[in-house]
Amino acid sequence: MGNVLAENLVEAVSTYTARAAEKMRRQQLVTAQLVVFIHTNRFRPQDAPYNATQAVSLAVATADTGKLITAALRALDAIWRPGYRYKKAGVMFLDLHPARGVQAGLFEAPDTPAAQARMRAIDSLNRRFGRDTVTYGATGTRRAWKLRREFASPRYTTAWDELLVCE
Repeated sequence: MGNVLAENLVEAVSTYTARAAEKMRRQQLVTAQLVVFIHTNRFRPQDAPYNATQAVSLAVATADTGKLITAALRALDAIWRPGYRYKKAGVMFLDLHPARGVQAGLFEAPDTPAAQARMRAIDSLNRRFGRDTVTYGATGTRRAWKLRREFASPRYTTAWDELLVCE
């Protein structure tokens, strides 16, 4: 993967993985399997259609963002094809377990206390100083792929600060 579109996919998948891992840790869970998917816009017949999904099973369930991003990017590398205009990418965590009783593998150990402390520190800093204060390099900084909301409709019925006021 060498072009800008591929870099945008890497950033998007890494960001989604990091955000899902943070939510998973908040619920004191770990995952033993994740799925990465990408697809093109099916409503643009002039573009070649493509969609793919890749599952990755982890030897030992983890909540470590670094390990999860590595696994997700390995899956993305397996399904990415050049020449397509991708519209959507995503990550799903499967096989969730409570973080307390993680079974070690024959050659793999569960998250070490140091790794757990690192994840707690990152989560704590992000809660205290705002989302993405501390991130992984793979998540990028530009995020040109991020959803743009300048043309979003007002949320009159769901946001107090956007209630319609008659004067």
